[in-house]
Amino acid sequence: MSVQTRVMIDGRWTTRTLDIHQILARNREEKQQMMDRSPAEQGRPVLGILTRTLIRSPVVKSIIPARVRHRSRNDVVFVYDDAVVIKEVLGGERIEHNPFQEISLEDVVEKKDFDSPIRAARILGLPREPKVSRFPGKFWSKENPHRSQSPSEIKPDPLHENEVPPQILVLTLASRNLLFLFAYHDVHERVHFSSNVWPLPAQAEEMQELGVHLAVDPKWVGFLFGSWRANDFRSRAMAVGAHENRVVIYTLKSMEQIRKEVQGQNGLDAKNFMPIHEENFTEVDGVILKMEFLHPSKGDEHHVILLLVISKGQGSLLVRFEWDCRAGLSMFERKPSQALAKSTRLPHLLIPLTYGTSFALVFANQITVYKDILAGNAKGQSIPLETVEPSEEPQGSNRLPIWTQWARPMRSTKRPDLEIDNIYLCRGDGVVYYIDIKESSIPMISSQCSACAVKASLSSAFATLDLGDESNDALIAAGEMGDGGMWYLKPRGPLELVGTIRNWTPLGDMTTARVNGPSSNLAGTNSQIWQRDKRLFACTGRGPRHGAVTEIRIGTEAVKLGPTIELGELADNGILDLWAMPVRSHNGIYLMISRPTETELMLLRSSIENPQETPQAASEIEELNLNERTIAAGSTAEGFLVQVTPSSINAIAQEHGILPLAWHCEEASITAASFLTIPSRTTVLLIVFRKYNDLYLHHGHFGSQGGRIVFEELGEPVRLQSEASSLALYWVENRILAFVGTLAATLQIYAANAGSSLSPYFEYSFDDPFSICDSLAVLITKIQAVGCGEVEDGQLVVCGLRNGTVRTLWFDGGNDGGSNGGNRNIFGTGRSPLSLCESLVFGSTSVKVMADSTRNSRAFAVCEQTVCTLEYLGGASPTNPAIINRLWLTDPNSQVFQQSPLTGLTQASSNVPQGCSKYAAGSLFYLTGSRLVLVAVSLSPNPEMVPRRLSLGGTPTTVLYSERFRKLIVMYNTTDVQDPGSPLRRGIGLQHRAPQPAIAFIDPDGDPTRLAQDEKDVRNVLEASCVLPGEKFLGLMEWFPTDGTEQYHMLVVNTATGQAGSQRGIGRLLFFRPVQNAVGDVTLTQKIDLDHKAEICAVAPYGDSSLVYGCGNDIFFRFLDVKHKRFKQLMKLTLRSPAVHISVQGLNIHVSTESYGHHILSVGEDKLVPLWADRTSRTGAHHLVAPEQSLIITTDLECRIAGLWQPPKPQLGRTTPLIFEAFLPRSITKLCRVRRQERRFQVNQLERQISSQTSPGNGMKEMKDENVAWEEKYLPRDYMLGTSEDGTVYQLSLLDEASWRLLAFIQNMAMREPQICPHPHPRLRDRDLEPWMARKQDMHIDGDILIRFLERGSRTLLTKMLAVRGPRTRMLLDEMLVENPTEDRSRRLRALAIEVLKDDVPKYEDTGEMVLRWLRSLLMPAI
Repeated sequence: MSVQTRVMIDGRWTTRTLDIHQILARNREEKQQMMDRSPAEQGRPVLGILTRTLIRSPVVKSIIPARVRHRSRNDVVFVYDDAVVIKEVLGGERIEHNPFQEISLEDVVEKKDFDSPIRAARILGLPREPKVSRFPGKFWSKENPHRSQSPSEIKPDPLHENEVPPQILVLTLASRNLLFLFAYHDVHERVHFSSNVWPLPAQAEEMQELGVHLAVDPKWVGFLFGSWRANDFRSRAMAVGAHENRVVIYTLKSMEQIRKEVQGQNGLDAKNFMPIHEENFTEVDGVILKMEFLHPSKGDEHHVILLLVISKGQGSLLVRFEWDCRAGLSMFERKPSQALAKSTRLPHLLIPLTYGTSFALVFANQITVYKDILAGNAKGQSIPLETVEPSEEPQGSNRLPIWTQWARPMRSTKRPDLEIDNIYLCRGDGVVYYIDIKESSIPMISSQCSACAVKASLSSAFATLDLGDESNDALIAAGEMGDGGMWYLKPRGPLELVGTIRNWTPLGDMTTARVNGPSSNLAGTNSQIWQRDKRLFACTGRGPRHGAVTEIRIGTEAVKLGPTIELGELADNGILDLWAMPVRSHNGIYLMISRPTETELMLLRSSIENPQETPQAASEIEELNLNERTIAAGSTAEGFLVQVTPSSINAIAQEHGILPLAWHCEEASITAASFLTIPSRTTVLLIVFRKYNDLYLHHGHFGSQGGRIVFEELGEPVRLQSEASSLALYWVENRILAFVGTLAATLQIYAANAGSSLSPYFEYSFDDPFSICDSLAVLITKIQAVGCGEVEDGQLVVCGLRNGTVRTLWFDGGNDGGSNGGNRNIFGTGRSPLSLCESLVFGSTSVKVMADSTRNSRAFAVCEQTVCTLEYLGGASPTNPAIINRLWLTDPNSQVFQQSPLTGLTQASSNVPQGCSKYAAGSLFYLTGSRLVLVAVSLSPNPEMVPRRLSLGGTPTTVLYSERFRKLIVMYNTTDVQDPGSPLRRGIGLQHRAPQPAIAFIDPDGDPTRLAQDEKDVRNVLEASCVLPGEKFLGLMEWFPTDGTEQYHMLVVNTATGQAGSQRGIGRLLFFRPVQNAVGDVTLTQKIDLDHKAEICAVAPYGDSSLVYGCGNDIFFRFLDVKHKRFKQLMKLTLRSPAVHISVQGLNIHVSTESYGHHILSVGEDKLVPLWADRTSRTGAHHLVAPEQSLIITTDLECRIAGLWQPPKPQLGRTTPLIFEAFLPRSITKLCRVRRQERRFQVNQLERQISSQTSPGNGMKEMKDENVAWEEKYLPRDYMLGTSEDGTVYQLSLLDEASWRLLAFIQNMAMREPQICPHPHPRLRDRDLEPWMARKQDMHIDGDILIRFLERGSRTLLTKMLAVRGPRTRMLLDEMLVENPTEDRSRRLRALAIEVLKDDVPKYEDTGEMVLRWLRSLLMPAI
């Protein structure tokens, strides 16, 4: 049921159709708003907030080796706070994209749609067992995942067969749900997740947090004692525990039963996927410290034993539950508790031993092994850890760190008859300890040793990997502060780092800096603006080992492999181009370098055996023409090396018995060439040559005949009307398609059947004479047919234009054979096989595009010394925009590595001919000046955090960028350890650690050698005499006081010094004058200091020469008399809580307090005057003022973001009304503002409606101007970035009422769509879809949900959501009153879109596509 009404919009009466549920929802809103607003608040704005996760936290909660995808895949599960990532361990032969590494960890699939934090994770199912290997040193490989098996064990194992994997991942979520999860492949080798949810019982108390403890019964008895029965290999029970008092116990179905319920003829049925059989819960009195299942004794396989370590009062207890698995939980029984000795009441780890019912408790310097627990009181034997050294952490404590995790090595030579438990222990400071425990031996720890010490701060994310090795182990650990890694450990051998796991936590202060150097954004046409783009720097890590200033960069990582190759004199006269080709007789690769007048051929051998080996001139190859420049080079399917010069085509066989080819052009000169290797066929060469004054296009293929390489011409040359600027070949359905870019700003297509001549197919004209196509790349994207699961290949032609633009064209003529096949000529017929997908502005100079040989849907784009990847993943629409990532070079041996300007780029083909070396296959060769770097590019299409760390040697607290010095100013704290023999500690006999502040001025793009120094004396410019004993520097600020004629530059430091018996201590304000010398070094001179009786936590400048700062609960205001160099006019105001952040906007002072929210003050004649105060007591963290909306965005330590409105006139109560409120999974500790920039000019199918009506010369320019005006009209001008200590970076933007309503309508539909939100969303309520603003939390739009909506097929999903009828309890009004919900929702979507996109929606019938374009632009990353 609906009604029509007349409303006035922009001065015109318009007819609107409203449904009854829209009217009722709007009435509820207006009633609630009238109740909330006082008469003085009637003018307050209606604003919402949009948040999205820009960078996910790198903190890994657990690392679990498990086969949750397929029994033949050696997977490792990384569990983050709100995501699960499955990675695969590869090895054996050289990794395809990394020839210097024998073990690799590659991403497979990621699941991040839980919409709730993960509390714990475990694996249930068949036990984790190593693959038996009869070949020492042979690891898992991508080509043969069974490499570690014996030949008799290798069986065909298709990934897409319908089966449940041997192991299932179980998660406990903060939403009080148990989630069971596994992955599988479909027939197209795509990975999907299958999951189901079991709700946990309601919590008696909120603080219980049911799910923080999770244990699974391992049931290894069948294997350990030789009885090989499939039914024995399963998890029989599972337990979920709270922090205290409560445990829920489940019995589980067998894996055979789960498979029967889930596996069907038509695939896997996730609806029947539920491993739980029974549920029961019990109460325990005390805090649960540890919880694990014990292994049953020999001959007692049906016995289930659950052990808990409970803390109660001043002691700890062992609490045990037992039952018979055949009888179920009806036989569940609690046994008498056993008290632990006082010295062993707080264990670090509880380790169930695999032989009998024994278990071990691990403490700082000892292990206590218990046995015979079923007999009553367990008997414990304590064994000291003899060789565990104190922490090697510089300036660390003498107290031993805690043991964080344990793991068993996965070796193929394990002997069950020995009954020995081999265990690795992991400690927080990086020490890894190895022990052997045998119950029958005396002592029960038969051997122990310190296995290794890694340079990382380790957490509970620690495990061993299965390499199918007999004696060597692979360790993997995620860092708690700083990077983690993957290490290869050989007995009595050195520890080898084979991989790095990035970590940049804890993340503290952050600043933006306009520094000359590479940018992380795509830019507009002004290259100067692009070169001075904003870069983000943040304080990360703690301590002398991990403290650093980290540059936050988002994109695709390209890891530097091996040493830098110095070309020397070869680069003196410039390098035109270079190519990399495989070598047959050597383990290496040929580099062909084209110079203006000659060519150099170099041989680069594998650097694994000799990493310092330099390339050698391949002088033995005389058959190539090295006296001319090279136009193109490559290798054929037979392994021939081919070189094309202006006068000849040369080829050599790289093996004896086959004569080379030297095909000379008679009276002609070759101007362009391109290669295409047709799989399982031959290699085709396309050339453009000039004969006399005419240009011709010709093609042929290579082969061998009579022991000689031959080049067979195909058909007759075709005459060209314009000079060719670029060439590309494509093979489809027995036809060759030749794409020719010309200097006439056109793209011509020629086609030929096998063996025939090329004939014209189509000509596409670009928009203006400067749109000359200088490079081409043909990509293949997967297109999914609407309404079915069929996937077909689609072709995209990516054109790099001379005007700095990349134009992507959809080619739909590749599969159109026609009656004449490739001889069809459609010039001038009006039919266009090319249609514009998008146009991207990269700069103002020519863009070089190059197809990625490792991924046929990705290309590299090079413009103005910057490299980006463009990946087209297709999906439901071929016009989906590209995923664009900046390519960031990193060096595993240098965290401060900064890439140099690019001068050349090439890629070694990943399709290596049989018999040739696979060395560096698929790797990039990055040329910078005279240096050549081999890099391996990440295969992930999603943007990643690629940090660059500038080590400090201390814990950073504040970072800011000085425009005057063009340097980062970093304040950090080190620790000074005073020995007992020092004069200050003489007679005390103990070491004393005292904080030692430091200040450093760092050029972020300075000398890498100097940046790599971590000694504090190298960086620190602060004299020790300026610091009091025990004083900590809390904040740093640049200040520019002026007297109206002269401006001074000062650094202001606020400090705190703790005193015995004082809760707050004392504080000082220190004033330093920085001076820079001729070489750029900065020195500090202390000028003034102000002492106070409480610590000073925040300070801000006010006006020309005043300061406002918080000292304890007091806010001070001081004016500096610059002429007489002294402070005067002291004002003070006492608040109820100390200030944590102060800022000044206009004449108002904004203060975020520790416990009582936000306050706004003004400066009176002789006092500070409170203007406004927050209605809610918030634990303030940071704030940002938006003066355009009179809004203050505040964050607190309770994970909230609040928008407070400052009314223009005073009112009763003087409180700031709440405009919106957002609850995030974590607290934002720092906010900063970034300006929206024109990153790219995108043309989709909507703009093609305009381009068809405009002239070819002006159409693109008109569309570009309209696009810029469109962004200015419909997108926010500013964004905000928020950082959390766990390394998460959020992007925030304010929304007006119309934008909020449209996004809320889409979000409400998306939260009900299982493909977007497969698990119950905590914000989902039983109400209609109409946006409702009665609660301030509803003004929050979760951008992560909208991003999933865009990534998973936005157009198809939007159509599906508009057509879905909601459940009766949730969509009652739709069911009863609306006969056609599809038409109703579509009409409502269009009405909401018109409110936002007033001038553009009426132009197009397809409202959905217009909304999606706006949504993509709105959610685009700001950095």
